[in-house]
Amino acid sequence: MSLKPKQVTCQCGHTFTSSRDRAWCEHCASAVYYHAKDKNKHKLNHIYVTGVIVAVISFLTYVFMELIASPLLSL
Repeated sequence: MSLKPKQVTCQCGHTFTSSRDRAWCEHCASAVYYHAKDKNKHKLNHIYVTGVIVAVISFLTYVFMELIASPLLSL
């Protein structure tokens, strides 16, 4: 999605023109967002996805321990 060109500044101090929601700094290779609120959305989305992955791994470990490992170890 193309937006109106805007001057954005990276944390390293490099300033460039961007017309996308997220661009990459040419000097430090970090993400630079067109709107400041998009940075927070990205962080929350990352935390949510990490939480879901941890929950799935925990559930699979529980199922393995209760349904597979416990009967085999009790013999």
